[in-house]
This record gives sequence, structure tokens and C-alpha cells, in this order.
Amino acid sequence: MRLKSTSKEKQKEFIDRLRNLFEDPASLVPDCVDGGMFCSFNSYRKKVESLANSQAYDKFTKNADQFLSGLSETYRIMESDSAPIFGMLKTPYGSIEYAKRGVTDDTVLVGIQHYDNPLWRMLAFSSLAKTKGARVYSSTNFYIGSCKNTSPGKGFFEDCLKDEGIQYQEEDDTIVLPGTGRFMEVLHLGTVKFRFYDNSTTNLVHSLLRHMITPDIGRDFSFRSDYLSDLVSDIPSQSLTMYFSGKINDRTFLREVNEFRINEAVKRRFFIVGEKGYTSIAEFVTENEFKYVPENLITEALENYGKGIYMEAFSERKVLETIWPASSSLIMKGLFPDLSDSDIKALKGSPTDQIDSVSEKSRIAEIKSDIEVKAWSPDSQYLIDVIKDYFTLGREKALRDAEKTSGKSHVRKAIFYTFLDCLGEAKNREWQFNDTERDLSWKIKPYISRILEKGTSVMAQEIENIKVFIR
Repeated sequence: MRLKSTSKEKQKEFIDRLRNLFEDPASLVPDCVDGGMFCSFNSYRKKVESLANSQAYDKFTKNADQFLSGLSETYRIMESDSAPIFGMLKTPYGSIEYAKRGVTDDTVLVGIQHYDNPLWRMLAFSSLAKTKGARVYSSTNFYIGSCKNTSPGKGFFEDCLKDEGIQYQEEDDTIVLPGTGRFMEVLHLGTVKFRFYDNSTTNLVHSLLRHMITPDIGRDFSFRSDYLSDLVSDIPSQSLTMYFSGKINDRTFLREVNEFRINEAVKRRFFIVGEKGYTSIAEFVTENEFKYVPENLITEALENYGKGIYMEAFSERKVLETIWPASSSLIMKGLFPDLSDSDIKALKGSPTDQIDSVSEKSRIAEIKSDIEVKAWSPDSQYLIDVIKDYFTLGREKALRDAEKTSGKSHVRKAIFYTFLDCLGEAKNREWQFNDTERDLSWKIKPYISRILEKGTSVMAQEIENIKVFIR
């Protein structure tokens, strides 16, 4: 508490306000929504009304009851017609000035002396909340007490949101803050329900707590988010504490909850794709398409990995990148049994790049082993090499290499022209070839065309037919 002196003008204004209070001191006491025979609020109301009738406020000056003591001390301030020293009380919801007197709890004094303020008046019963578990709710149009854990109702909270300038709308039985995306539902004492979305920049609960005194915030408010709730339903305690204290907003709180659940789910060996969680490897593998690695092998690799995986959208590439440090050898040897450890260590690039690289090398080796045709001359070797390059390296590279190695040989140029013609590339290049070369090309074109169309399985037979034209 910080003390400071104040002007006579401000003292007069303050004393005048206190006189208004003691014209109807019972207005300090909220209406209890669930009070019975032993209701503390009803008991206070009777005592205050009795004091107002007897004007015997001094009898509670040193009373252990903080509210009655504070009321008596405040009355003595009014009677003295002087309040030269003011204190400043800091609260989680702001700082407020008050006249310090006696040994009464400062928070209670603030509530009594600011009886006409919708936010501060409820502090008069802060000690009651601590000692007897009572709750007080205050807004512009509501002043409510509860002795038995009763929620003040939807109307009160809507009034709070209006006081706080927070937009909302009603959807069925829920008070909804506008927004889109993932959402969090908040329940007050299990009855009044709220919802905010992950783009909300307010702090809903902290704003509502400005209008409440409660002995147990954690009991009053419960939270429910459907995101991964079938896997992990917990709310991280640190995030909840920061949220209650107003240090983070709705958006940050919800995202921290979601991140916590993702991390916990991954630790527990669950697999998450967007909004969907998988509790078993078999379910994850069956419902998502793996093209690079067969199901039995990816299942074994995921079991070997020992943790779960999270991704916004399914990506086999991301799955492989995640498990690769632990399972690269298992996967590569499963796909390519002849691959050695040194071969695997020498591979570069992403997992899919490595698989593609070895697959391509295997494909090329397989094609070359299937081609048993032997050359009978340098020109025929050129022909066989171009065909092999076409099936192993692809169209573009095969044509580039064929042009580089054709040299000045008319036979090789005729063969190169034939490939250009078969692949539709000859139209603008005819001028590069003479009549003799084009004539030979015309003769061997049907055989080369069938090889390119039907593959290496017909190569031996078609090459045998070409032998007539190429020596």
C-alpha cells in the first residue's frame, strides 16, 4: 500500500459520497441467489439495517468481522469530516484509492468506500469469500451473492461483457465470442457456457473475473476443447495460471492447450493428421496412402521409431523425414536387400530422394541386364547405346548424348535422324541431314519405332532386321 496526501476539495467530495452511503448502507449487501436460514449476506443485511436504525456504528470498530469493522471505520471517517491521507491499493484488475483507517483489511475498506462502483463494491466481501467460501458477482445492472456455489446466470455474464465492451452473440444456450477456427468452451459452475475461437484477442475469463469474487477460480471455471480430446484431454496448469491472471489472451491460451495436447499425444505414440488422431500404427498406416514404402515395412519402421508424429496434412515425405534417423537402414534394406551399409551412408538428399536414386539405379541396371543384344560394329554399338540411353536416361538426355557422339559418320547421323523422326523432333532439323542419311533413316525407322513403342522385349528381333542396313 502506498499513502499520499490529498486536497481539501477531494476530501470534501469523498466525504459527501460517504454520506450518501450511510443514507442506505444496506445497499452495500448483494442479493443472495441461494441463501437460506444461515445465509451470510442476509445476516449482514439485518445487522447493517440495525446499525442504520441505531446509528451505533462504533460497536464494531475493533470487531474481528472485517466487513462490520470496515463499515464502522468508514462511518468514523465520515463523522470526522476529514480524510487527509489516502492509500492506493493495487489489484490484478487495476489500482484504486481509498481512505486508510484502523486495522481493517484494505481490500474490504476499498469495497465499502467505493460502494457505488460496479467493479469495486464487491471487494467489501472479499474476507467472506476467504473464510466461508461465498461468491459475489457485480456489474452495472447486477449485484448478487451466493452462499452455495450457484452461478449468477447468463444475464449477469452478458451484462459483464457489455461493461467490458466485448462483443458476443447467443447460439442456443451458449454465449459466443465472434471468431473462426478451433474453439474452446468455458463453463461457469457447470451451468453458463461460453465459447471463444483461436483468433480471439480478448481474455474472456480474466474479463469476467473483474466482476467476481470467488474462493476458487479453478473450481468455478472449467474448460472443454474437442481438439484431440479423445487422445489427451488435459489443460496445462502453467497456461491456465497465466490465462487466469490475464498474462495471455484467448488465442494464446487455446493454442498453448492445443500444442500441449499435440506434444503429449506424440509422447504417447499417437499419430495426428490435422484434426484427426490415430491411436494405433495400423490405423494410421491403413488410412493414409504410402507410395514409397509398403505398409508392412512402414509399420515396422514406425514401431522402431518409438514415438508418435504430428502433421497438419498427411505427407509421406514428412513421415519418412521424421523417422529416417532411426529407421533409414531398416527401410532401405527392406526396399533394396542388396544394398550395403556403406551404400546407405553414401546416399545424399531427403529420404524420398535417396529412395528415388537407388530405385533409378536399380531400374537402369535391370534394363541393361535385360538387353542381351551384342554389337557387330562401331555403328551398331552406337545404335544399341542410344536405345539403352532412351530407356534408362530418358528421352531428352538420350537425344543430347546421341547428337554429341554421332560425329561425322553418315550411318550414325542417319540413326540419330531416325530417333528424331520417331520422337517428333525432326521437322525443323531436316536441313542438317543429306539425302543418303535420310534414305537410310527411312529404311530403319519402322524397326526403331517398334522398339521405342513396345520396349526392350522386342529389341533383339528388331535389331536383327536392322542388320541388313547397318554393317
